[in-house]
Amino acid sequence: MNTEELTSDIAELQSLLRVSQRPNIQGWIKCKIEETERELKKLSESQTLNSEPTGSASKPVNAEKSSPSSLPTVKVTNYGWDESDKFVKVYITLKGVQDVNPTTIHHSFYNYGYDITVSNFSGKNYTMTMKGLRDEIVPESSQIKQKQDMLLVMMKKKTEGKKWEQLTKLEYDEKQKRKPKFDEKSMDDDPQASLMNMMKQMYEEGDDEMKRTIRKAWHEGQNKRNTADMPSLADM
Repeated sequence: MNTEELTSDIAELQSLLRVSQRPNIQGWIKCKIEETERELKKLSESQTLNSEPTGSASKPVNAEKSSPSSLPTVKVTNYGWDESDKFVKVYITLKGVQDVNPTTIHHSFYNYGYDITVSNFSGKNYTMTMKGLRDEIVPESSQIKQKQDMLLVMMKKKTEGKKWEQLTKLEYDEKQKRKPKFDEKSMDDDPQASLMNMMKQMYEEGDDEMKRTIRKAWHEGQNKRNTADMPSLADM
């Protein structure tokens, strides 16, 4: 696929985005636009490199030895993150990155993600990619800062004040699925049974720490109430 076809695809996707109404469809189209834009960018850069003059016979050999494209690439997947009312911040650890020439750090922000490359750093290329963010960001107001042994990615929230809770939409959706289901009608009909069902769900789906906490609370509750008709933990 050439650049003209990719450009046409982007234009058509943008037209579809303008007429679409369902949030899920809009989200899918936006992700597809970002993916196609990345592909177009890579193809354009590749064509630019291929069109550059090679010079004398000895120069291409030397250039190949020092070219970032000939270096091994490391994909960085470990990071930390937090958020404020206006920004989502991602912390990527790279020892010594504060001394890197800023011109070797390339980045592109999209509505729901980013691509970062640090070229020829300690004999390697480092790439950091994030897709499917929890919510939309403002690419033109987002930036990267070099800190001591760390890259700070600052993404401007499109909706200020909104709490993301999770960095990606996938993580957020998974967390929502694990949340205990609260049935108000059941609570009105039989409060104790409804609470029991909620605790069972939390116990079955929780991690080891959650299970220990529930067991402790359960035993303490039994001791305080000293009642024989309360179900035992074994029933959970």
